[in-house]
Amino acid sequence: MEDKELIREIQRGKKQYLNDIAAKYYDDIYRFCCYQTGNKEQSYDLAQETFLKFVRYVDHYHYQNLKGYLLTIARNVCIDYFRSQKQDAVTMDAEDLERIPGTLQVEDMKTTTITLVDALKALNETQREAILLFYYQNLKYREIAKITGANLSTVKSRIKQGTEKLQKVLRKEDFYGSAF
Repeated sequence: MEDKELIREIQRGKKQYLNDIAAKYYDDIYRFCCYQTGNKEQSYDLAQETFLKFVRYVDHYHYQNLKGYLLTIARNVCIDYFRSQKQDAVTMDAEDLERIPGTLQVEDMKTTTITLVDALKALNETQREAILLFYYQNLKYREIAKITGANLSTVKSRIKQGTEKLQKVLRKEDFYGSAF
């Protein structure tokens, strides 16, 4: 069943379809929270909170893109988490990231696994968020602008600058321990 049909059925009172939505999008939301917070255990709670907020307001849902809507909720949940913790640094280590389904990894010449999260630490929060939404969640510029509340040119700039910074970080000799 398509997302629109699932939502219609849920809004008609068939709450069992909430499980279908959670099953379909939970991994994406969890990974997004992991990348945002760097805390694997906390990300389970934040993903759960995202779906609880969605359930609470599902009757008011009118958004075109359900995944984008859930990512917007997850983003706001992560922002609230940072405010309550007064922190914004990604602290996840390589072992934690490797256990997340669908995680991207890069291997150097010595076959040492270096994860993308190490490079993402070099980005500021807005660049990291834009990069994750664009490359990892495959959202379009307009969708990212809508989720983040930034204008389209700002989103494009964050992605461009973030990508350039990631490329520099990944090419650094000391990042891999040897030059590419």
